[in-house]
Amino acid sequence: MVKVNDSSAYKRGQELLDSGMCREAIALFDEFLAQQPDSWKALNSKGFAYQKMSEYTEAIACFDKALQINPKSVEVLNNKAFTLSVRGLYKDAITCFEEAFACDPTSLEALNGKAIALQRLFLYKDALDVLQQAYQIDSKHPQTLLSIAVTLQKLEQYERAIGYFKKVLSTDKTNVKAWNGIGVTYQLMGDNDSALKCFTKILNIDSREIQAWLSIGYVYQRMGKFNDALKCYNKAKALVDGRYHHKLYDGLASCLTKLSEFDQAIEVYKHIFQREQGKKKWDAQRSIKFVNKLKRKKANGTLPDVMSADDDLLGE
Repeated sequence: MVKVNDSSAYKRGQELLDSGMCREAIALFDEFLAQQPDSWKALNSKGFAYQKMSEYTEAIACFDKALQINPKSVEVLNNKAFTLSVRGLYKDAITCFEEAFACDPTSLEALNGKAIALQRLFLYKDALDVLQQAYQIDSKHPQTLLSIAVTLQKLEQYERAIGYFKKVLSTDKTNVKAWNGIGVTYQLMGDNDSALKCFTKILNIDSREIQAWLSIGYVYQRMGKFNDALKCYNKAKALVDGRYHHKLYDGLASCLTKLSEFDQAIEVYKHIFQREQGKKKWDAQRSIKFVNKLKRKKANGTLPDVMSADDDLLGE
């Protein structure tokens, strides 16, 4: 974000934006733009505020206005490209990231953003080629190293992936994303014990790290240790303090189903159904139907005593 050293509405809006008060920040950016309608920086900040609130159509409109004034702004192009990517418009995002990189051939943000969009399109080899460009610019850039590692993970080159995650840890032993990446890689390799050690390492760094609790819960669930998994999910639930978190609720509902706590599982799936859209909403609806089917089987005595960790909740 661009900063200015004055007492304008723009500066106050920027301070509010940095504090997460996006709606209030937008009001001040509008006040500033009423006086200076050609300020591409204020339009960019206003777009960024909309982006943070997931109001992507409004965000892109602001970025487009900013680009009409300053078409070669790498910052605005990258912000627009990221927003397009979040909306799932990956090909448009890639084009926009390429425009940003053409304006600044050292933009690591443009290269990393393009690589992530390529990953979303399952073009992992192409993503890796782009990330190698970024690596040539800065071989110690943490985000680039993490992105390379994740891409190698997707290509099932697990040992190489771990090597890049460890490059990040060589300069920052508390990097949670790197420890999580190694843990996930071990998990993909079938080494649950090593995965648990990595996720536990994260909790030693920060015991309130929600993703670590979820990851440990998932590993326990895959190991068939459903009660242990449930404890981890409940710990994560306490940490989110009432906020909706899809991975948490999905894991919690799945675990409750495995433990034959069908009424509780159904309530969690209903919560997911109410909060989600698209495929996730549809999956929750299917899960509710399936768990109700299991509940009926339990009532008439035809439900197996123990369900496998690999049982598909959406199966028949």
